[in-house]
Amino acid sequence: MAQIPRRNVHVFSSSNGAEVAGEFGRSILLTFVTTIPWQAFSSTEALQSLTFIGWINEVCYIPVEWALYPSQFNNNRAVGGAALDSASGNELQPGRYVIRTPSPESAQIVVYLTTDVPRTRAYSVNYTYTPHETNFVTRVGARDSRCCITGDLVAGEDYTGFEAAHIFPLSETDIWNELNDKRFIEDDQIQPGMELNSIQQGFLCSSTEHRMFDDYSIGVNPDDNYRICDFVGRHPNRSPHWKIFYRNPNEQQHYLPSADLLRDHFRQCVLRHVKGAGESNEPHRRFDPDIDLQAGSFNLTAGSWWSGLEGKRQLEAELAGRLWGAVATQNQISEVEQLYQ
Repeated sequence: MAQIPRRNVHVFSSSNGAEVAGEFGRSILLTFVTTIPWQAFSSTEALQSLTFIGWINEVCYIPVEWALYPSQFNNNRAVGGAALDSASGNELQPGRYVIRTPSPESAQIVVYLTTDVPRTRAYSVNYTYTPHETNFVTRVGARDSRCCITGDLVAGEDYTGFEAAHIFPLSETDIWNELNDKRFIEDDQIQPGMELNSIQQGFLCSSTEHRMFDDYSIGVNPDDNYRICDFVGRHPNRSPHWKIFYRNPNEQQHYLPSADLLRDHFRQCVLRHVKGAGESNEPHRRFDPDIDLQAGSFNLTAGSWWSGLEGKRQLEAELAGRLWGAVATQNQISEVEQLYQ
């Protein structure tokens, strides 16, 4: 069966021809094996050149001034057209591009990928229904009453198929504390030390969109009117791409999802799907919760998925997620003790 291609935009370094970035551009016609032979993404949903060039700056270190050119079809390192306007709102056309110095020199440049990688998220515990988050789930559901990604409304009080998603992963408490991200929480109804469960740290969405948000496959860009970006290019009839993320207009600002945390999550999406060739350096496939978290699937023996570097990182995240309640309680106790010192 034909599949939507993972990428149709490829960016190469002019120094060695290595792929350093890419994305799924939505202005190309795509073939599907369905009763409808062709489907097209609207040009209004296309990725802008200036946006994509900004993403390259997130995933690459380029020590000199640079420009992005179409490359020659049979030579990834050679220029095949005029440089893209870095300030242009024109749509980025699917194709192959090369990074060089600005014209007229258009000289080769050594491009370095950053060492940043997207944060690992835990999947083995569905946090939505754990007892210590009852208040989080209740507050998020009452505020949103719909999937903030698709716009689908909750029918009455029946929340079947809807989940309260965390923006910043609970499994990465150490990074949360290191970055002092609690400074983004203005919620006055959350206890000290429990900011990760603030209503500003979550939103309501369908179970499918929750999974894709956790996997960094969809993100919300607060710097573009809270526009949603689908980084994996799903079928246009199923994709929330270019929709506007729902923020309750009747809610006070300090109870709405944090723009800073959504911006941080969006950067993780860029790191996962735009950087390099978009694939892990591990010799094994990517983590699949439906396979790797099934009964009998957890296996640390040599050669298994869990025995690799990515598997060990995932194991740390799963354990951290399960221990989050105990860690948060200890942090809460420590903050209260500091108040009385």
